[in-house]
Amino acid sequence: MASPQKLGRYQIETKLGQGGMGSVFRAQDPVLERVVAIKTLGGAFGLPSEHRAEFLERFQREARAAGRLSHPNIVGVHDLGVDEATDTPFIVMEYVPGVSLAAVLRENPVLPVAQALEIVEQIGAALDEAHRHGVIHRDIKPANVFLDDRGRVKVGDFGIARVEDSELTQTGVGLGTPGYIAPEVLRGGRADARSDLFALGVLAYALLAGRKPFPGETRETLAIQVLEHHPEPPVALRMEVPRAASNAVMRALAKRPDDRQPDIGAFLRELRGGSETTPRVAATRTLAATPAPRRRFALVALALLALLLLAGIAGVVALRREAAEATLEPSPLPVATPGPRVTARPATTTTTQPEKPPFTIKIPLPGEDQKPPPSKSKGRGKGHDKKKERD
Repeated sequence: MASPQKLGRYQIETKLGQGGMGSVFRAQDPVLERVVAIKTLGGAFGLPSEHRAEFLERFQREARAAGRLSHPNIVGVHDLGVDEATDTPFIVMEYVPGVSLAAVLRENPVLPVAQALEIVEQIGAALDEAHRHGVIHRDIKPANVFLDDRGRVKVGDFGIARVEDSELTQTGVGLGTPGYIAPEVLRGGRADARSDLFALGVLAYALLAGRKPFPGETRETLAIQVLEHHPEPPVALRMEVPRAASNAVMRALAKRPDDRQPDIGAFLRELRGGSETTPRVAATRTLAATPAPRRRFALVALALLALLLLAGIAGVVALRREAAEATLEPSPLPVATPGPRVTARPATTTTTQPEKPPFTIKIPLPGEDQKPPPSKSKGRGKGHDKKKERD
């Protein structure tokens, strides 16, 4: 069937995928000028008239149920309508630019354990929020999990979600994906939050162990595997898987619902080894987007920072120890502080004049020879001196 050119006011750009509930298109919203994802209800046209109305009601319930959910890990619902030209019902959702988890696993069947655990935690956070609002997803699988361009997990396709306590029959509608359907649902029982937990356990096992817990090619084979097969724990297949996480996954895969964790929150706490912290919504990078995970780079940076801090502390301790030793043993010579550089000049010697003695008057004593003071007259010869002697 050719893709429509327009659904309601939305201009179809390309077809993104085909599923049991219908087709998914990328479209343009001309009013809000944004890219959206549109899902059509193509499967309703092959149903008898008595079942078609029921199927349409289920489709409308998807929009109402998902529209009540607001969470970073849940694909948002924007609008609901029926195309007048083709009588095709459709739901308008948030467009998630990125890649599906199914595509990631096709390229990298074995993810790093830390990355796998983070993806499981974000899926669990989305389901926990949905269950708080009474919404059961009923079709958790890699194809319904997306990783946006920032690496954050987004759970979509609540197309077969059922509000708890709803009495709308499921006649004529195939629910769930083989290999992920819980044993009690295969036996005809009612799906609840614990059947979502079983599907999450299947997905977590595949991410941690690198292979599916229930292999098979046909619906019948997969159903028998789910009902009877007991897979090996993930830690037995990969030694780096934490034992607490392995035990939590195996408990989620219990055949009886009562043997599983009571809710998603309890499962996440066991997955983290009993920590009581709330589920994280931090972004994670896929291998396709980032070959070297950021977590490893961050750990290296933290280790280098810790080494620098320890080196600084050691330096301070050494300086204090030297200062303490200096106070006990005084240095014989003063320590010169660094100052501006001065160019050396040749040393010059200076002579100092001896100080003049103070002026004194000497009084002659009797008997001492007294010599007349020298004459200060000018122009007098020797004859003058002799004349003075005769006088």
